[in-house]
Amino acid sequence: MSNAVFTSLADVKPETVKWLWEGRIPFGKVTLLESEPGVGKSSLALELAARVSRGAPMPLMKTHIDPSNVVIFSGDDGLADTVRPRLDAAGADLSRIWAVDREIDKDDVAKLHPALIILDPLSAYICLSCERNPVEVMRNLGHLAKDTGAAIVAVQSITDELKEEWTPEFYSVPRVVLHLTPVGHGGRRLALAKSNLRHLPDVHPLVYYIDDEDGHARIVNWSDGR
Repeated sequence: MSNAVFTSLADVKPETVKWLWEGRIPFGKVTLLESEPGVGKSSLALELAARVSRGAPMPLMKTHIDPSNVVIFSGDDGLADTVRPRLDAAGADLSRIWAVDREIDKDDVAKLHPALIILDPLSAYICLSCERNPVEVMRNLGHLAKDTGAAIVAVQSITDELKEEWTPEFYSVPRVVLHLTPVGHGGRRLALAKSNLRHLPDVHPLVYYIDDEDGHARIVNWSDGR
């Protein structure tokens, strides 16, 4: 006897996608932020964390959210000498930012109700579960995003080794892929590389620059990158 459960689409209530950053980072989904090594993905991720913590709008947006908690897994950068100073430079409300050093599930973050979960880098987070393949870890992240309603941003450098390991099935989980590239005069260009939620030409690229504040990167001067 079949155990399949069928649902009539007439009984499914339509929902609109909710966005942390309109067109770029959805709530309840996984977003992949990738680039070549050394371009500044971590600095960008912490800039967004700082904005969420104090309820500031996302870059070039006007919509505020309530100040919200952020959970950060930092597999490479030290919390004391890198993550904290970068958050300070970005003006974060540190009381709303929480670091974790292991794989998490919905019960782990139930009391925090984070609006944003950052995994940096994704490869280090996957290595916490080396008994499972990357596709399974990504699927679990998809479930975590759905169950918590949080926006999950997974940060990863693009290397030849990962290009071979990460199959199209792996990339099917993130609903959005953001690609970061360097541009002239020390700028960075953030563009939509994939979206299952928006027509790509409708979300234009953005450009920003990196300033130095006491030896730590601070993002400034956001602009339209078209």
